[in-house]
Amino acid sequence: MKSLGAVIAGILLLCLGGCAGSFEPVSSFFRSGPWWRAAQADGLRTRAREWEARNELGLALEHWRLVERITVEPGEAGREIARLENRIADAVQGHYRKGIAALGNRRSVAARNHFLAALRLNPEYKPALNQIRSRFSPFPFTVYQCTAGDRPASVAAKKFGDEQLAFLVAWFNHLPEDRSLAPGSVLILPKWKPTTPPKARKKQDPNWLAVARKRLALNDVDGALAVAREANASDPDVQALIHTLHLRLAAQRIEALELEEASNFLAAVPDGFEGKETLASKLEATRQREAFDRNLARARELFNQGLYARSLDQSEALLKRAPDSLEAAELAAEARYRLALDHYDHQRYLSARTVLTNLETGHEAGAALKETVQARLVVLAQIHYRNGVKHFINEDLKKAIAEWETALACDPNHAKARENIANARRLQQKLKALP
Repeated sequence: MKSLGAVIAGILLLCLGGCAGSFEPVSSFFRSGPWWRAAQADGLRTRAREWEARNELGLALEHWRLVERITVEPGEAGREIARLENRIADAVQGHYRKGIAALGNRRSVAARNHFLAALRLNPEYKPALNQIRSRFSPFPFTVYQCTAGDRPASVAAKKFGDEQLAFLVAWFNHLPEDRSLAPGSVLILPKWKPTTPPKARKKQDPNWLAVARKRLALNDVDGALAVAREANASDPDVQALIHTLHLRLAAQRIEALELEEASNFLAAVPDGFEGKETLASKLEATRQREAFDRNLARARELFNQGLYARSLDQSEALLKRAPDSLEAAELAAEARYRLALDHYDHQRYLSARTVLTNLETGHEAGAALKETVQARLVVLAQIHYRNGVKHFINEDLKKAIAEWETALACDPNHAKARENIANARRLQQKLKALP
């Protein structure tokens, strides 16, 4: 019997000693395991497909690479990575070919945009990079190696065909205009094409409206607008063309997310002009989407900083504006789970239960945490109930009621606690009535 008693005592000591940390490993359990990796991988797959649907191929590729790193079966991710890499390579080649074709048609702005689009997909694509560097430099320069007897005036005569342009040689090289130049020294000069005076011709007033329309047919909207402004401003056809060009430029700026410029172009178009109302609605929708994306990025930043409550508030505010936003819903669910887990880790079980009340049913980790929190609250309810009984036995009705109310807060289904509160309050009333 003595041996059996010692064993029982040892077991009791082990149980009591482990109570303080009995719930600590739960947090690590929720943050790891194949179910967590599968849930994260599913979310990344969904976002990868959404980015690809938006033609953001680079972001889609990065998401699939993350899936490949964390998923248990990386076969699908490997196939998607290979497919997207091939698609990106094809898109890069396509943009480059379109840029070359635009150069052939003297559409320098379109060519530059295609080369930049290729570099956005692949910043290391040298053909497009070389085109940008060689053709779209902000100021073209050349070099000149001096010979015996050279001065700025003689260099200007050789390179520009006019000694009077010696000031350009001096200015670009920080030299006095009368300086003798050492043979072999190198000068930096602007590229210069001497022009010859045009032959005198009888001036004719061009048909600016026709010229502007030709420019527009070549998709040179900026050039068409510049020409149209030279035409008779009182001509209704000219006015209509200018309004149309302003709308085209506004649409281009909206696509480029240059919203202030788009707004300025729209403001130049009178109300009621065909197409303005539709474009104004598109501009407002784009502004709202931009604001939504900024706020969503801020909510993610708060989440990454561990500020889960603020991240949850911002995510839920975004969901009120856009209930169908999958990204905002996922962020809100994860922020809610992490906030509840933080409450649980710090033994704020009632707060954890409150946060988990609105948790989405599909969040497996959150559902498991919710069950654990509820189980812990049932245990705490019983502890507070017993404490209340002790205070009642010691005739301290106020403390007894407080303990039973805490028990009810932990477990609203605790019938004995509710019954004892009612009995204790009736007893308080009777005691107050005594003379």
